[in-house]
Amino acid sequence: MNDQSLNFSDIFQKSFLAADSGMERYTSIEIIVNMGMSFLLGMFIFYIYRNTYQGVLYQRSFNVSLIAIAMVVTMVIMIISGNLILSLGMVGALSIVRFRTPIKDPVDLVFIFWAIAIGIGNGVGYFSLTILGSIIMTAAIYALTRRDDQDQPYLLVIQMSDAAIELAALEFIRKGVERYALKSKSVNPDYIEIIAEVKLRNADSAFIEHLQKEYGVTKATLVSYSGEMAQT
Repeated sequence: MNDQSLNFSDIFQKSFLAADSGMERYTSIEIIVNMGMSFLLGMFIFYIYRNTYQGVLYQRSFNVSLIAIAMVVTMVIMIISGNLILSLGMVGALSIVRFRTPIKDPVDLVFIFWAIAIGIGNGVGYFSLTILGSIIMTAAIYALTRRDDQDQPYLLVIQMSDAAIELAALEFIRKGVERYALKSKSVNPDYIEIIAEVKLRNADSAFIEHLQKEYGVTKATLVSYSGEMAQT
């Protein structure tokens, strides 16, 4: 019984208090290589995010943070690798941190987890996995975010003076676009305003001029529309 207790004590001591674990297991060259690989793959993510971004306002600071995330996670993994005490301490420290930065686009979460995965993989030296995985992720993102310009929806805002003009203008619009969906209608003493989502036919927006010249529409505006916010 005493022998088993001593053996367990030795195992416990070696697991938690081993002096040669942690950063000492990495040489300076290995640290530079791991961090450098995270930087290069982080720059790769930077390029992919910039070229596939489909939101309204592109934030370069967020894109730069993806590079930093990959490098910081790599450093954290190297610090806690092989040391259970540091691992538990890091979990406890991160559990009290609250990140309040809002994520406006759900796709941004994909890039954040991608950067984290690269940091973890490079921290333990799985370069082939992070490189090949990044290539597969890039192919998937390009395939899923590719969008034809003809499929781009638009918001059409028109104003006219009376209901007779409204009926004629809407009939012309329905014939001139591929899809028409009324979003809102406002009636004022001076004018009637209609906002509709339209899909152009062969990317042809010439019908806007005809609305003003031939149907007496006082104002006609066509705005690029992402589904949630208008892009002016």
